[in-house]
Amino acid sequence: MNKFKLIALLNLIFSLLSFQNYAFASQDKMIFWNQVQKGTNIFNRQVLREDIKAAKSYGIAFIRLAPDKFLSKKRDFLIGNADNYNGLVPEDLKTLINILDICADEQMPVILTMLSLPGSRWKQNNNDKDDLRLWQDTSFQQQAAKFWQDLAVNLQNHPAIIGYNILNEPHLERLYNKADTHTYFDDVRQKEIQQKLFSFYRLVIDNIRIVDKNIPIILDSSAYGDAKTFKYFKTHNDPNILYSFHMYEPYEYTNYKTNKGKFTYPGNIHNVFWDNKALSNYMEYVYSFQKANNIPSNRILVGEFGAHRTSKGLPKYFSDLINIFIKNGWHFAFYAFREDTWDGMDYELGDKKLPWSYWQAVEKGGNPKLDRNSEYPQFQVLKEAYSYSSKLFIP
Repeated sequence: MNKFKLIALLNLIFSLLSFQNYAFASQDKMIFWNQVQKGTNIFNRQVLREDIKAAKSYGIAFIRLAPDKFLSKKRDFLIGNADNYNGLVPEDLKTLINILDICADEQMPVILTMLSLPGSRWKQNNNDKDDLRLWQDTSFQQQAAKFWQDLAVNLQNHPAIIGYNILNEPHLERLYNKADTHTYFDDVRQKEIQQKLFSFYRLVIDNIRIVDKNIPIILDSSAYGDAKTFKYFKTHNDPNILYSFHMYEPYEYTNYKTNKGKFTYPGNIHNVFWDNKALSNYMEYVYSFQKANNIPSNRILVGEFGAHRTSKGLPKYFSDLINIFIKNGWHFAFYAFREDTWDGMDYELGDKKLPWSYWQAVEKGGNPKLDRNSEYPQFQVLKEAYSYSSKLFIP
């Protein structure tokens, strides 16, 4: 056995022992977050045991799970109807618990997050329109808080759960600017935005704490989780809070529609040279936030990072980002693992388009197998980073 396989095996054993240590009582679950944890995101229609096993084999230590794509007989999974929440949908709750039970069986910790809440229906389930009612009507905030309290009642002490991530990528900025993000970071507007966000988070936290005093709670920053909003992000007086941002910068590079092969990493994008230093500089407000508020690094989560798998220079982009995360002692989770509704960020597929025959089969209702390979450079760099000791990841 070579030294890297030995290290991977030791890491796997350690993660199993760690899971057993915290999996039974919520008061112990913050222990999980005391050391750097490396995870992934699964926002699928179906969560398969074979995928959980595969993730575990790669050294992935947790999944961030959003159940909003799960099938439901109601308008919105689990919520029933985001226009008027009246309690959890029992059948949907059973579906979610079955998935969490699989994760527990496979000893895979789970952060549960939501793409939709009452008054904030996920854009892709809302005719591609932003739903901002949550931030305009406090009755929806009360409904959202009750929704999370109901979840906390039903999931309390579930062995798979290691955190509740209240809302994925809140974007209150759209209240003020529906066209573009260039004014998202205006000081006056951000103070208003952060007060709204703080008040909402406080309400939800308080409702969860009535049921569960200790479960870790993860709070996304605003502007879709942009690191820049940490300049304004308000902290909460609660020892079991983690603060989270998402890293998709430079967006012109990571997004297929804006890139289309024009940009590479490292390289110039609109007169800015993006490299390791530029990436680190983009996250400077997170460092400042920690220093100003005495927030330890193990209370910071990079909830998502990634790029379209065809992006040129992607392995180097990933390795630079991961080294920054590790250097700063932050937890992190790449997006996404084996997504079943879109192939753009499924890095085990390499950088080539899927054959037309695949999409024809999908159109006919089939579920064709994909030829995934962990040796593609886009995924190899992730596999190495997740398998090796943090100190050894220096690509």
